[in-house]
Amino acid sequence: MENKNNKEELILKNPIGVIGSPSSTTELTLDVMGTAIDKKLVGELTIFEYSQDNKKHYALGQISEIQLKNMWLEGSTIKSLTRYKGRVDPLTELQDTHTAVMNISAVFSKRDDKKFEASMLGTVPATGTRIYSVDDDILKSLLKDYQDEIFYLGHVYLSKPLLPMWFKHFDRGKGGAGEAYHIGIFGKSGSGKSLIAKMMMLSYARHKDMAIFVIDPQGEFAKDTRKEREKWLNLRPILKDLEKEVKVYSIQNLVLDDWELFKEILASSKFFDAIIGSPEKRLLASDVIIELLKRWNRKGKIKKQVKTSTLNSFNTTTSNQQDSSDKDIKPYLNNLYRKEVFDIVWNDILGNDKRFWDKIYPSPSYRKQFKENYEDANEDEYYREWKRVTNLFTQENREKAFLIKNEIENIFTATKKPVIIIDLSEKSIPKNIIWNDTIKTLLIKRLLKALTEIAEDHYKEDKSLNTLVIIDEAHEHAPREKPEDETKKELRNTLIHAIRTTRKYGLGWMFISQTLSSLHKEIVSQLRISLFGFGLGIGTEYDELRKIASGTDALKLYQTFRDPHSSFDIESRQYPFMTVGPVSPLSFSGTPLFFTTFNPSTDLLTKFLEVNNLKKGNNEE
Repeated sequence: MENKNNKEELILKNPIGVIGSPSSTTELTLDVMGTAIDKKLVGELTIFEYSQDNKKHYALGQISEIQLKNMWLEGSTIKSLTRYKGRVDPLTELQDTHTAVMNISAVFSKRDDKKFEASMLGTVPATGTRIYSVDDDILKSLLKDYQDEIFYLGHVYLSKPLLPMWFKHFDRGKGGAGEAYHIGIFGKSGSGKSLIAKMMMLSYARHKDMAIFVIDPQGEFAKDTRKEREKWLNLRPILKDLEKEVKVYSIQNLVLDDWELFKEILASSKFFDAIIGSPEKRLLASDVIIELLKRWNRKGKIKKQVKTSTLNSFNTTTSNQQDSSDKDIKPYLNNLYRKEVFDIVWNDILGNDKRFWDKIYPSPSYRKQFKENYEDANEDEYYREWKRVTNLFTQENREKAFLIKNEIENIFTATKKPVIIIDLSEKSIPKNIIWNDTIKTLLIKRLLKALTEIAEDHYKEDKSLNTLVIIDEAHEHAPREKPEDETKKELRNTLIHAIRTTRKYGLGWMFISQTLSSLHKEIVSQLRISLFGFGLGIGTEYDELRKIASGTDALKLYQTFRDPHSSFDIESRQYPFMTVGPVSPLSFSGTPLFFTTFNPSTDLLTKFLEVNNLKKGNNEE
């Protein structure tokens, strides 16, 4: 009902139709009024008032489809006539009926204290019940008590009202979900995935006790923390205003701290190129070199070669499988780059140690070939390659370098939780450090392993880690098809294990992927919140989408998404998304919601910042 006098009531205006038949508690048929048939109704957020259990209720939903019927024109005789004449007055147009499909997404009831609370559509209101368009005033009235938690990423799909959304932290207490959420953002390249992810990151950054960790393989997030991003969101000053310190680290800053990593990286490098060909033999050779280095150390032989005073004895993390004697060799991970240690490896182990030869090439003929290759090799070239590998494991001559697990532990014990961005793009790689896809995979695996271990330690102490980890290009790290490469297979298994176990630890994961069908099924099935941009409406992508977004009418609306790059210019581009999960106070029924993001060229530095009470982020420090 319309009520313009009582301020306690919602002011419902602009009727567009009435409830028709057939209708159910999940999907209503609307008879569109004549005054609204020339309006854009698809995607429109609508509301109606009804009585349930002697209380006023308000149900909201989006219109997913409009149908036109004219029963008088469906007969074969009239069809033949319209074929020649075009119009058959007074049957044409005047006898048209427009019906719409409305999917209920949220229901609010009014309590005795005049406040609104979540409810459900437990009955179907009578036919003739008026349906109204929703505006910002209606939404603000319904969500008056939750305005501090509301965040806006854009407008209701192709409409004017802002779509209220909320992103709760993963701990208990006000504004908290009590557990971690796993999030997926999907869409073709150029569909707005990164834009949505950055805006969501800012929403989570409003929670002072929440840490955010970004694994950035393309440098996308790192780029938006730099001052030169004048016509885009400069994330750093916005986060600073939210009292979030931003730390951007590259491979130059990361010191690896695990013997198993050293073995795999050495085996994948060019260190064995001219002397050992087989990948299996390279892994074995790396393992044997580590074993013999430990033996040399226990006998005190390394100390004779490398003066104790030059050793940096910082702690490093070793594998659980290593024996207690590993503690004696720990400092040498940081000193493997030294020429003295290389001389031990090259001259004493590869060149003269029978134990090495027996394990790698027990056959005399193969051993002879190895020795010939070794004698022909250029020792200086091999030292340069050795340094490129071992520089990953040292803090020497590296500015602001730190051990991965140590630094992560410091982050989570800090009073104010920061935003950490790990830039793994090619441009951040120093020339004196080895880098390839295998090493990138190993490094990501080490980061994830450290995060999971620390989260588990916090959980044992009855603490929530309260952290979101954002992983860009997730389909490359957790593909559905089993990778042939063993290293990538291990990374995929690490991610699958993490998403299964870390929710209760307060460690949530955001996966950003260009495709839905290529991401591992286990990860997709564990997602609590999903956002789908343009590009998943055909083929196997659509088949996967149907498994997640129930309701054929919702998917029909998704298929109306237009490619943002089909716009005439950048300023007119629209980035539509469909959401599934508890991402909005208007979606607690589980029905998908549709919205259009703020235009990145015209609205990000104005409306987005304004409606979310964020300070302007460009050209400021």
